[in-house]
Amino acid sequence: MSVERDFRKSLREELMRNGINPYPHVLSLGYVPVKDIVSNPRVGELVATAGRVASLRRHGKLVFVDLIDDGYRIQLSVNAGNLGGERFEQFLRYVNLGDFINVRGELFYTQKGELTINVREYQLIVKALRSPPVKWGHKILDPEVRYRKRYLDLMMTPQVRKVFEIRFNTIAEIRKFMWGKGFIEVEPPVLQPVYGGAAAKPFITRIQALGEDWYLRISLELYLKRFLVGGFNKIFEIGKNFRNEDIDVQHNPEFTMMEAYQAYADYDDVMRLTEELISTVAEKVLGTTKVSYPVGESRVEIDLRPPYKRVRMVEGLREFAGVDVDVLSDDDLKDLLRTHNLTLPGGYDRGRAIAKLFDRLVGAQHLIQPTFVIDFPASSSPLAKPHRQNPEYAERFELYIAGMELANAFTELNDPVL
Repeated sequence: MSVERDFRKSLREELMRNGINPYPHVLSLGYVPVKDIVSNPRVGELVATAGRVASLRRHGKLVFVDLIDDGYRIQLSVNAGNLGGERFEQFLRYVNLGDFINVRGELFYTQKGELTINVREYQLIVKALRSPPVKWGHKILDPEVRYRKRYLDLMMTPQVRKVFEIRFNTIAEIRKFMWGKGFIEVEPPVLQPVYGGAAAKPFITRIQALGEDWYLRISLELYLKRFLVGGFNKIFEIGKNFRNEDIDVQHNPEFTMMEAYQAYADYDDVMRLTEELISTVAEKVLGTTKVSYPVGESRVEIDLRPPYKRVRMVEGLREFAGVDVDVLSDDDLKDLLRTHNLTLPGGYDRGRAIAKLFDRLVGAQHLIQPTFVIDFPASSSPLAKPHRQNPEYAERFELYIAGMELANAFTELNDPVL
């Protein structure tokens, strides 16, 4: 690697000595994104573009180049007849994989039907001192490199870039949907003197100007509710939370979530809003509400079209796990907790025991298609309103898709005495 780096540095120095700046301030030949060229090709017209050199294939006095620009690829045809012998030899000597070039030439289709630019002029605009780790389009196999240097993975693997684009577009469409429903996007503080809104261990930092320890927020909740108190009826935030806890496939110390609050609405309203949000965003981003997702050893087609199934928590335990909590005593529930190696921090509570058993026996295994789990035991959800028909339960739901909990909401408790 150091030999190649030294060689590329020598090329850079050689260019500089010859009065050629390999890092110019502007593109002298003009620029149209490759995306625009390939989406509306005008054969025979002169076009100019720029990008990274992803491959070089020489055939005598002809070189085919794959040029990548913002995730889009186009082929270049570089030949001595168009450039002249000296410029062609300079191209062969100075242009390497990973370099950026600016080119201009006519569009044509090869005999194999590939859209190609017949290069008349070129400009080296970035001389790379390192070569790409693998061929463009090939996966980086070393997971340490992939996850520690995500920019390399993005640069070389179109499938990885596609995942990022789906995420970016999803967040954008969520915002559009919420704005369309009359919600205002707010921006509460991330650094907070008191953390709360969830049960999690925070990251602690020091505010030198105040001589105080503050916290990175673990939840969006507390400051969003203050906007409600201040008179905003429909608010939301898409932001980062930080929890100094375990790392696994579904958990990370830093993660993005959306939280929303709506005055004069109950959990039934929020369920309808949630299923409409998910189905609308899926249609906008993916062009369909049916997605394939790995579950266990196979892939399952998941249909995101509403309405979603609704299952009361105690009925879900009965249906999927054969556990009828209505006929079980507290001792029976304690035995079940021990059987499944489950513990309850803070001591036994019947409602929290039922919720814990549901998480273990039902959620991940059985709730693959979109399902609202509703009506939690009241003691497991102290910040939710008691159910209007049975106060032993709370008006709360969690949404499960592909065995994962993706949303949690309730009719907010607003009785200051309770």
